[in-house]
Amino acid sequence: MTGVRSIAIFQTAFLVMTAVTQAVGQQSADQSAHRAALITHDAVHLHYLEWRTTGPTVVLVPGYSLTAHAFDDIAALLPQQFHVIAVTPRGFGESDAPTTGEYTVAVLVEDLHAILDSLHIQKAALVGHSLAGTVIASFALRYPARVSRLLFLDSFPYFSEEHGDSIARLDPISTPPFTGDTTYDAAARYLATYRFVPWQPALDADLRAKPLGDEGARRRALTASYISDQWAHPPALSELRVPTLQICAKASVKSEYPWLNPSDPTYNAAKRFIGTTLGPFNRKLCRRFESTVPGAQVARIRGSHYVFFTNPKETARILTEFMRAEIPH
Repeated sequence: MTGVRSIAIFQTAFLVMTAVTQAVGQQSADQSAHRAALITHDAVHLHYLEWRTTGPTVVLVPGYSLTAHAFDDIAALLPQQFHVIAVTPRGFGESDAPTTGEYTVAVLVEDLHAILDSLHIQKAALVGHSLAGTVIASFALRYPARVSRLLFLDSFPYFSEEHGDSIARLDPISTPPFTGDTTYDAAARYLATYRFVPWQPALDADLRAKPLGDEGARRRALTASYISDQWAHPPALSELRVPTLQICAKASVKSEYPWLNPSDPTYNAAKRFIGTTLGPFNRKLCRRFESTVPGAQVARIRGSHYVFFTNPKETARILTEFMRAEIPH
């Protein structure tokens, strides 16, 4: 994952939301035309959303702390001919978060396998954002016959190897801290100002789907091990043997610092950081993916690490073209 700034800000919002009263979380912002359901795997309820039921299957897997609702907007942009599934990983949103058991990539792989089995899906294209790129790659290596294609959304399992955290420490711009009452509306305003401009319905639905208060704090403590586990057990990307595409985000001042305008005294510093440090690092990650994964395709589009939020139409267009392309034999 390349969005070193994006991840930090979204995790800040996740912390904020753990303090919001439970009553707020019971409001619904879900307006997407889908079917919501649960399956049970190893006594754990796993949540998913489904758009349409026929055609080639596309399974959307969100990154850390996100839910299936994060894909509400992009799923609606995909052609009607596609059968679209979005999953909520265990520990987040409307999926269970058992106190016992492991929170690892291997567990997420088996959860995804159980969802495909329960829906009688024999083969699917898997789309993974950030952490979920490690999940879908690991799934493809373990269950190659179940995967038709892989699409990574700004997801680089070797991010830690490339010292991505050190890039974040070089950032000269500090995001204003969250202040004021910890309510849902306040958290939404914060994200809509400092991360996601414009604010999208999928963001609203995703934010409201998260358990809040003490339960949110409990889940955050449990799921923190996903982050360390993905770095400890990176998938062997060079062994992938399915058509693969990576969508790499092209950072800009607008995508990384949406509250800044050209008259702001820190604007030029932000622009220099992107031009001399963040941009080259992101391109390095993208080149490594292209040279490591056999036959990999790479698309670069403007937007933040959360490209399906900040550039949904272009993300959907690329995904559609990739799904419709003939598979070489």
